[in-house]
Amino acid sequence: MKESSVDLYFFSGTGNTLLAARAVADELRAGGKKVRLLRLEKGIPAPADDTALGIAVTIACFSTYPFVWDVLEKLSAGEGRSAFALSTMGGFSGGLRAPLRALLDKKGFKTVGYAEFVMPSNYANKRIPAEENAVKIRKCEEDARRFARELLEERASWRRGGPLSPFFNWLARKKAPWRLMKRSFPLEVDRNSCIQCGKCARLCPAKNIVMEEYPRFLDRCVVCQRCVAFCPPAAISVTGKKYAQYRAVEYDTLVSDTL
Repeated sequence: MKESSVDLYFFSGTGNTLLAARAVADELRAGGKKVRLLRLEKGIPAPADDTALGIAVTIACFSTYPFVWDVLEKLSAGEGRSAFALSTMGGFSGGLRAPLRALLDKKGFKTVGYAEFVMPSNYANKRIPAEENAVKIRKCEEDARRFARELLEERASWRRGGPLSPFFNWLARKKAPWRLMKRSFPLEVDRNSCIQCGKCARLCPAKNIVMEEYPRFLDRCVVCQRCVAFCPPAAISVTGKKYAQYRAVEYDTLVSDTL
């Protein structure tokens, strides 16, 4: 990348994507770049001169969340600035790489690299396999640093994606998959455990939680798992299930302005 600075915008449900983004940011800084890590759900203003754009998001429904696409579609013109992206997933994506490149190309960015990393699952963990998760996280961070070095050395690539990529992305932009996700993972609040801190409402990227005396869920949930992951007493859970709470970082890290 020719630019001296990078604004790397991330969305992370339980912290997996933040760990990958932070590894990339640290390696870019070691290579002489000035890097800001910024929360994508707050929006992406027009990039400053001599600043590359980085996008780090979570794979969901083989693509990424509708609100992420809403933010990306509002991007200002790239005017030839470099852009790269990375994503984390439990196993398979299929519908993000090609559509995201097409969007950034259309906006006038120079798309210089894309990478995907497997991270621990944040869905339906009856127990947390700590050692297995630690191995996945270490490998992700190593691969993320390698990807950053490829960006610095202008060796990174952004493959076009398979023939089913447009279909997966089209599917993720429909309402049906998200309705299915909500039905599969309906959320409830244990009022006996809830401490009424409001962290769940403040963190929800879909504005699906209204904080009254206790959290109340609306109908916009995209099952990103943030409220489940970062509830201090683990009072939010999937109805009728006893899943273990998983998060890769702590609340203060996720919301920090100095990542």
